[in-house]
Amino acid sequence: MKTRFCLLLVAISAAAIQSACSADANLSKLAAANNTFTFNLLKELNAENPAGNLFVSPYSAATALQMAANGAGGATKLEMQKVLQTAGLAADTLNAASKAAAALLNATDTNIILTTANALWYRQSAHIKDSFLAANQKYFSSTIKPLDFSNLPAAENEINQWASDQTHGRITGIANGMIDPLYTDLILANAIYFKGKWLDPFDKNLTKERPFHPASGAPKNLPMMEMSKTFTYRRGTGYQAVRLPYLGGDLAMYVFLPDAGSSPAKLLQIMNGDRWRKVTVPGFCESNGLVVLPKFRIENTFDFVPTLIRLGMRSPFNKFKMSPDADFSGMFSDGHFISQIRQKTFVDVAEEGTEAAAVTDIAVDSFSGLVPDSPKPFEMIVDRPFLFAIVDARSEMILFMGVVNDLSNRSSLEPTDLHAEADGLMLRHRETAVCQR
Repeated sequence: MKTRFCLLLVAISAAAIQSACSADANLSKLAAANNTFTFNLLKELNAENPAGNLFVSPYSAATALQMAANGAGGATKLEMQKVLQTAGLAADTLNAASKAAAALLNATDTNIILTTANALWYRQSAHIKDSFLAANQKYFSSTIKPLDFSNLPAAENEINQWASDQTHGRITGIANGMIDPLYTDLILANAIYFKGKWLDPFDKNLTKERPFHPASGAPKNLPMMEMSKTFTYRRGTGYQAVRLPYLGGDLAMYVFLPDAGSSPAKLLQIMNGDRWRKVTVPGFCESNGLVVLPKFRIENTFDFVPTLIRLGMRSPFNKFKMSPDADFSGMFSDGHFISQIRQKTFVDVAEEGTEAAAVTDIAVDSFSGLVPDSPKPFEMIVDRPFLFAIVDARSEMILFMGVVNDLSNRSSLEPTDLHAEADGLMLRHRETAVCQR
């Protein structure tokens, strides 16, 4: 009996180890997928505004989209998986990995603040599927609430308050203008917040004005932080990079500086998720040096729909039932589509450390009652050669057809009393008919 009990303990331990290894492997696959999505997204956003500042949370965007993908089917689901790089992961595996990622990020490290949260608000009268709600609650720990979307100010206020609470007041007003009081049936949201102190803070006494050379335009003096010490550093082909860790050692900022004459856009072109892993894991070494880094704050608002369409995610946004239809049959029994995906971000980098926040909101609207926007009135100025035809509408037979190339002959422009001629013709037709009798 004792031997059997020992064997049972060994079997349980082995199963637990195997399960843990499998969970770690799935989390690694999710991280790899998210990182590939990160570079694809960043390249598109940078191309949209090559001279502007850009700060985005791919994690927040991917998490919100994965929540929505739990309710997608058919071509819609396939397109979402392809863009999110998760096509090789089963739904349960992906959901479990997402849950593990959130648990990892929400760990209670007292050296930093790092939290992530999810929420879902649905129209009170909407027939949303219980299985969709259950999956989002089980795997994403989503706050789930019915909401009266017809009361637009109250609905926006509730979602905005949630976003502000989750980001310590850094993300505000994200829901403004996202809700259609008639047709929006669901809002999905992810929030992430980070505040951490540098492991080695910059000395404020060394911060001074230095010139910063923008992508275009004249240099501008900005407050620049300075530090000399042993850094985790990499000298790559066409760039330098440094790793700046935060207290606790689990998180760090990587700063990549393209060589003079190059640009972040050129660097992005050679980067992808796989290359990132190969560069950041083994590619850095300890090296003495000087780092000068500007203090900066960036706030962005993104509409991700056009960007995701360019990346290949099209059918989720198809609101007029054109092929292929948006398929969210896992959420609702009737037709729905994603009307908006908005992300607001904030980052502040200073001598003590970094504060960053992002919220991604996804609006899902009903097809019901939707009609295409009225097109702009067209103009057809017939002032050049044209073709015309007289057609019998019943049989669709062409009775007469002509081409007009030149109206410069004045005779072709002389007015004719058509009514008088027609009256005469009708009179002769009746006289002929009487004679035939």
